[in-house]
Amino acid sequence: MGAVTLAQAYYALAAFLLLAGWLIVADAEVLRSFRRSKGATILLTAIAIVWFGWWLMNIPEADLAGLPRMPVVVGFLGFSALTFIYMPDFLSVRALAVIMLFLARHALDAGYRQLPHSLLDASVSYGVLILFGFWWACSPPVFCRQCDWVLATDGRRKVVGGLSFLLAAACVAQTFRLP
Repeated sequence: MGAVTLAQAYYALAAFLLLAGWLIVADAEVLRSFRRSKGATILLTAIAIVWFGWWLMNIPEADLAGLPRMPVVVGFLGFSALTFIYMPDFLSVRALAVIMLFLARHALDAGYRQLPHSLLDASVSYGVLILFGFWWACSPPVFCRQCDWVLATDGRRKVVGGLSFLLAAACVAQTFRLP
C-alpha cells in the first residue's frame, strides 16, 4: 500500500480547507441543498464506500484478525448499499463526515514521527476533521444547525471562511519547510 507523504497530506488538507472556505464565503447554495440531495448522497457515499473498500483490500492480513478478505469486503459493500435504503436521511452529511475521518487518518499516518513538521497536520486533523467528522457522523442535524448559523450573516461567513483559507495557506506554507 503506497504511503502518503507529509507534503501530499498537507496539500490534501489545504484543498479540503480551500473548498470549504470558498463554499462558505460564497454562500454557496450547495451547503443548504446537499443535505438531502440524492446526487450528493450518491456521490459522497460512493466515494466513502470505495475509499474504505480500497483500504480493506490493502490492509495487512494481520489486521483482518484471520478473517478471509473477500467476504469482509463483500459484506461491507453490501451493508453500505443498504444504507441507501434504511438510512437515507442526511446520508450525504454522514458520508462527508466519513470522508473527513479518512482524510484525517491518512494525514495523521503521513505525519507519524515527524514532529515538529507534522504539528500543523495533527492540529488540523484532530481539531477540525476528527472533531467535526465524528460530531456530524453521529448527529447530522448538528451539521445543518451549524451550517445555517455560519451562513446566517455575512460577518460569520467571512470569519469562518477566512479561518479556513488561513489554515489552508498555513498547510501549503508548511510544505516549504519540510525536510
